[in-house]
Amino acid sequence: MLADSKYKFANIDDAYAPVLVCRRYSDALEVLHISAGLCRMFKMSREELYDFFMLPINEQIHPDDLVRVLRMVQRVFHNPEELLQFSYRMVLPPEKDKFIWLMSTIYGRKLADGSVLQYIASMDITAEREEQEKQAAVFTHTNALLERILDTTQTALFWKDKERRFQGANKAFLDYYDFPSEQVILGKTDEEMGWHAEEEPFKSDEWRVLHKGESTYRVRGKCMSHGEMRDIVASKRPLIENGEIVGLVGSFEDVTDEIRHQEQMEKLNEQLRQALEKAESANRAKSAFLSNVSHDMRTPLNGILGVAELALQCQEIDKVHEYLQKIMTAGSLLKDLINDTLELSRIGSAKKQLDYEVVEANHMLDRLIASIRSTAEQKGVNFHVNMDFAEVGLVRLDRLKLSKILLNFLSNAVKFTEAGGDVWLEGKVLESDDCHCKCRFMVKDTGRGISAHFIPKLFEPFEQEDALSAQGVMGTGLGLSIAKGLLDILGGTVVVESELGKGTTFTVELEIERASDEGQQKQLPDSEAVDLEGRQVLVCEDNELNREIVTTILEMNNLQVITAENGEQGVLQFLESPPYSIDVILMDIRMPVMDGLTAAAQIRQLDRKDAGLVPIIALSANAFQEDVEDSRKAGMNDHLTKPVEPELLLASMRQQIGAYDVQRKAVRGEQAETHGRFAKRT
Repeated sequence: MLADSKYKFANIDDAYAPVLVCRRYSDALEVLHISAGLCRMFKMSREELYDFFMLPINEQIHPDDLVRVLRMVQRVFHNPEELLQFSYRMVLPPEKDKFIWLMSTIYGRKLADGSVLQYIASMDITAEREEQEKQAAVFTHTNALLERILDTTQTALFWKDKERRFQGANKAFLDYYDFPSEQVILGKTDEEMGWHAEEEPFKSDEWRVLHKGESTYRVRGKCMSHGEMRDIVASKRPLIENGEIVGLVGSFEDVTDEIRHQEQMEKLNEQLRQALEKAESANRAKSAFLSNVSHDMRTPLNGILGVAELALQCQEIDKVHEYLQKIMTAGSLLKDLINDTLELSRIGSAKKQLDYEVVEANHMLDRLIASIRSTAEQKGVNFHVNMDFAEVGLVRLDRLKLSKILLNFLSNAVKFTEAGGDVWLEGKVLESDDCHCKCRFMVKDTGRGISAHFIPKLFEPFEQEDALSAQGVMGTGLGLSIAKGLLDILGGTVVVESELGKGTTFTVELEIERASDEGQQKQLPDSEAVDLEGRQVLVCEDNELNREIVTTILEMNNLQVITAENGEQGVLQFLESPPYSIDVILMDIRMPVMDGLTAAAQIRQLDRKDAGLVPIIALSANAFQEDVEDSRKAGMNDHLTKPVEPELLLASMRQQIGAYDVQRKAVRGEQAETHGRFAKRT
């Protein structure tokens, strides 16, 4: 249709530029032509405008202008030759709540078939209308009234009688509410108009003006305008004739944008204040944290250096051995502090991940229990265990984190309980369904107890009760903070009950996921049964001292050692070795020439069957979770943090070599045997 009319109405654009709409009315509306000017004004194509003008007229015209526009259209339909001009608001598509003010000239002519061809030439007067609303004129029918109204120096003006009924208003007032004339409000009160959200405060301030003769200034309230609740401030003063108050004159201004801007600024200022406080608090916490770490690291470090100096000057073997034991103790404390600091950092930075495994519930803490039992026996503390999870069966949980939580509570219990005292670990199911079980773990001791005033600080980093510090109790002051952080990650809770001289009880409650038999992990061969004697180990380590320590540990356990000073040498050593001859590779991460991650990845990609199977264990000072993940991505089987404890290193080697034995025997089709050609070599 629009395309067909392109040439028929081409001359109309020139005649009525910049905008023109040509419509034909008979029984129904038919859009014959849409000018290019109108497209520019609405920023729409002809097709889009065509669809818009075919909408019901009530979806095109502002509701307050709809009746007036319909009357004009009908008037021209019945009187085609009459030329009419009027303004109105039209929807600005595609938005339905935005309008454009138009000044339209409409006329028509009768066609032979009885229909009327109407022409509507429109121009955008939005800017003019907005300007008019800002420059509302103040007129009154008497000079005296005009003088009093002008004294208010406001825009929208109105006046009322003593009964608070409107007697008149200026154009700005009427424009604000879009009233065609004063007749809409004459003789009515605010309550009858219903435009205020609340009768107060305007009712009260007008009572003061009319009954006390007071003037009010910028009283804040809300009113309904154009379908929106707006903020206004109103000022009023009495009208006095012959010494009597006969009414009031008032003005108001819309402060909605000002108030919204002010509220936004206040909100922004509050956010900035909170952010500043948070940053300052974080900076103070960081400074305190670094100060505590520095102090607590220097304490064992000073001991190590001091005792080492004494050992160097001492000639007595027994005394030197005693000094070495003290160095080991201080070194162990320093290592614990570093590990705990890193653990706390991981928790605080939300980088802690959950590593789930499926285990038998009644045996999920066997290793922890064995470790604590050994520690308690050495100190002469009675350790009692009562674990009742038999009815649960298999569970899926992060056993390492749960063990670390309870380890911190149990270690403290043993540490602060004198010889002959008691420590209990109890575990039971509180409630259970097919998917989950809520468990309670209780760690109780008969130790020194904790003072009531210190309990609120118990889980804060580096906090230790003064009485314990004075008694020389060794510790990092981070264990309980770590336990609480890990417990938060697992979604558990802890309650502390303690009394000085009587002991302490930590009660942990935690929801654990139940698992089916299908989810149980396959069991590896018993690592304790794996014989390491004669096994061949490739050690890739650039630091000479570290290389010597690892080599000595391995040789003391009758293992054969091949060494490489960087990753590139390690790859070459593996390439030159017979297939399946190397039982395990110990790989440092940071090395010159080629780092351990690259070396491990290259070994995994070599074209020989054992390259994808040989165990590679990372030995690194990098202890963050992302470092462990990087090692796994490079193809390593385990990640141990330096300084590595010999027992932990040997345990990992047994586990990895045991699995490797099964794999390579399956590949080569050999029968199960303990050593064979891979065990003892000359």
